Amino acid sequence: MESSEYSWGLFMTTNLALKGIRVLDMGMFMAGPYCGAILADLGAEVIKIESCRRPDPIRVQARGIYPNRIPGERPWNRSGMINERNRNKLGITLDLTLPKGKEVFKRLVKVSDVVVENFSRKVLTGWELDYPALREVNPSIIMMSLTSQGLTGPEKDYVSFGPTLEQIGGLAHLTGYPDQISAFASFAYPDMLAGALAPGLIIAALRYRNGTGKGMQIDLSQRELATFCIGEVMMDYAMNKRVRNEAGNRHSSMAPYGCYPCQGEDRWVTIAIASDEEWRRFCQVMGKPELAEDTRFLDVLSRWKNQDELDGIITRWTKEHEHYDVMRKLQEAGLTAGAVLDMRELFNDAHLKERDFFHVETHPEAGSFPYKGRPLRLTRTPLRREMPAPSLGEHNYHVYGTLLGMSREEIQLMEKEGVIGTVPASKELQFT
Repeated sequence: MESSEYSWGLFMTTNLALKGIRVLDMGMFMAGPYCGAILADLGAEVIKIESCRRPDPIRVQARGIYPNRIPGERPWNRSGMINERNRNKLGITLDLTLPKGKEVFKRLVKVSDVVVENFSRKVLTGWELDYPALREVNPSIIMMSLTSQGLTGPEKDYVSFGPTLEQIGGLAHLTGYPDQISAFASFAYPDMLAGALAPGLIIAALRYRNGTGKGMQIDLSQRELATFCIGEVMMDYAMNKRVRNEAGNRHSSMAPYGCYPCQGEDRWVTIAIASDEEWRRFCQVMGKPELAEDTRFLDVLSRWKNQDELDGIITRWTKEHEHYDVMRKLQEAGLTAGAVLDMRELFNDAHLKERDFFHVETHPEAGSFPYKGRPLRLTRTPLRREMPAPSLGEHNYHVYGTLLGMSREEIQLMEKEGVIGTVPASKELQFT
């Protein structure tokens, strides 16, 4: 399948923050693709690189997330996971295990600004396409390596997924309730955090390059990023030799601080009260001003020591109200509270609708569905939202023909030799 005029024609929006920056996105699964997606939204020309022998695994590990739960004839292009993480990108295939694939990749590096990858360290080294090799091709290239444990150290060759990094990074030790087994946080936080942080580091590297003409490699360790997020707990041990354990929903100093049941089935609200003044206002909202003078709850320390009784009183009040209602009442009084929302509520949330967070995207094979946006706005430049995620190898002819000047015959020969293509190489990869 050749690149469509439809998809490329929409790519020409002006007034984008990163317009003119070309990114080779080798990212797989989550961290790398999310980094590339943010760069693409900001206007960079992001080229997603896969191979037919080894496409992005989320094309074929979609966990049943297909339009109307139907995989279709080409499920690798209908995965909700691949389409959510790769909009606004061009998509090519290129087998980097083959000499021709390596040669063509280096030609792409020569005319690009940034390479994003989140392979284990040994992959690019084994292909002889690591940063030292690419720097010889393009001294100004910037490589963002979203590594598992970092490019150095005794664990440099370890492989991981986000949940395993939550464990070794210390996050999971704090997640859960006392006297229970530590639990995953149910989502790959290190991946998401790395993907969100990486674009800013890339922009810093581009600024450095503008002044020096030199590129660099950025080593972003997801394990260290997980540990970075629990700084106060780390300092508690450094200063007091105290190992913090699971605390459920409770805080080390604030009370009340928790998640409380509300009216309806499985409806909850979170509440956090940080001071005595906030406590007095909270009592007014609950219609129980006398609690502010109760000696059990008179100050922060008293409330913290009597949390079981306190939570019981609050629970009896929250159960009489809807979770949105509790949140709004408390927020109107200047108090911190948030309704616990499920997916249905998020897609219908008035605040997110007002901010145009969700928007409908139309993919030629997956159809039209609302997708989540990005949690950022720029006052002078828009975020791009024009182009659906590429099908496997969709822009082979455009990228190789336009960027590298290859003839149609050369591109067709690469197809014949299995260097590029538009269909996964094995039946195992084609269906889930």
